[in-house]
Amino acid sequence: MTNEQKQFLVNLVNTPAPSGFEEPVQKLWKEDVGKFCTDIKKDVHGNLTAVLNPGKERSIMIVGHSDEIGLIINYINNEGFIYVRPIGGVDPTILASHKARILTSKGIVPAVIGRTSLHLLTNSQRDKKPELNDVWLDIGAKNRKDAEKYVSIGDPVIFGGDFEEMANSTATSRCWDNRIGVYIVAETLRKLAKVKNLKHTVYGVSSVQEETGVWGAGGPAYYFRPNAAIAIDVMPCSDQPEIPKERFGITKLGAGPVITKGVRTNNKLTGEIISTAKKKKMKHQIDVDYGHTWTDADPISQSRGGIAIGVVSVATRYLHSSVETLNLKDIDMTIELLAEFIIKTKLEY
Repeated sequence: MTNEQKQFLVNLVNTPAPSGFEEPVQKLWKEDVGKFCTDIKKDVHGNLTAVLNPGKERSIMIVGHSDEIGLIINYINNEGFIYVRPIGGVDPTILASHKARILTSKGIVPAVIGRTSLHLLTNSQRDKKPELNDVWLDIGAKNRKDAEKYVSIGDPVIFGGDFEEMANSTATSRCWDNRIGVYIVAETLRKLAKVKNLKHTVYGVSSVQEETGVWGAGGPAYYFRPNAAIAIDVMPCSDQPEIPKERFGITKLGAGPVITKGVRTNNKLTGEIISTAKKKKMKHQIDVDYGHTWTDADPISQSRGGIAIGVVSVATRYLHSSVETLNLKDIDMTIELLAEFIIKTKLEY
């Protein structure tokens, strides 16, 4: 990863863009990918598809989703405290004491997420698992009228921190899920753009609204109708305390990309990806699907008469929290594997 590529990655993860409000990240992605791929199409929902090496007989789509989880304002009380609903899979138990950013039409409004102080809770309240209506946003407003000068019903909210490097090539961010996917799509396209006599057309997709229903990527798949597709995402790894390996298997940070193998993923496609990793002596890991991948691959697999799908993921700790953590070396290994596979495959599925 060059310094320029790293800055692109940092810009992607630091830019707020919850589901339904992905435009800021999509703008960054388009600007960067447009340097080496001028044919970039946008659909009505905001999915972006970069077309590399158009017009070939066979084609493959690689896709990551640009959105992140968040919150959305649905009520402001008379005292000016703000209540929210979830955008995607938000765990209410982690929200209290976070700083938050409200994304308004006038700019970002800083907030804190409050909860009744421990000193004021009864014993039964202390034992109760917090729900979303047990916390609120505080922007320092005097009352509802004052709060409405700054924010509106329907404004989205993000919580958690930006990119920060840690020891041993690890890094944390609130939204590796799934800015890492759109970054890998972009960098794989950049690598393939330099390949002479590339055999296939490659569609690189930065999709929308995966976190709120896993459906956004279905549109580009239907429109472009590739012969195969690979979703790039994160997956919860098991190299942390309290994760039973008997249930979740073994996946670790720094051990290479995770290749999904199972029911919905195409066995031949997956086998080729694994074979590529073995032939090139690339680190890799195996995970299983048992009917759903819970990624953009699912809607793609059902598009038109069906599309062969695969999933390649980056192992990540603490998913859907404000401190998602991964190993940066896994990112480069994933790009290397995808590019090598696309160069060599015949796409005969």
